[in-house]
Amino acid sequence: MRKCKSVLAAVATLAAFAGVGMAAAPAQAATYCRDKGATYFCEYGISTTEFANGTKEEFVVGTDHAVWTNWTYPDGSWNGWISMGGWVQSHIDADPQQQTSDSLIFISAIGSDGNTWFRARYANGTWSSWQVSCFVNPDGHFCP
Repeated sequence: MRKCKSVLAAVATLAAFAGVGMAAAPAQAATYCRDKGATYFCEYGISTTEFANGTKEEFVVGTDHAVWTNWTYPDGSWNGWISMGGWVQSHIDADPQQQTSDSLIFISAIGSDGNTWFRARYANGTWSSWQVSCFVNPDGHFCP
């Protein structure tokens, strides 16, 4: 009888422990993908744009929620992933505004505050800082 009580106590302890473990686990765990050495949120995917000169540029949301970018060189090799900072929780939209081969583009995504944030790539290859949507801040640098 004593041995039976010990077994029942052990089973009850394991069941309670398993129940706590299940209750503490998130309902939906994040799924990560890998591409050219970067680990990113699969659900947000890879955004790709191509410049008039044939350069390809990709954007992902890394596991740190920052935007990461990678681009090709004329020989087709890839630069390597570089963080663009920020904290986003959505797919990244890459909107080419190409009038010439200098290739100005805008990227945008939903930030931690639920607003759309964007950055612009200048013709010389540098990027603006993160700016909140013109709907939120109509006086922003790129707002009409």
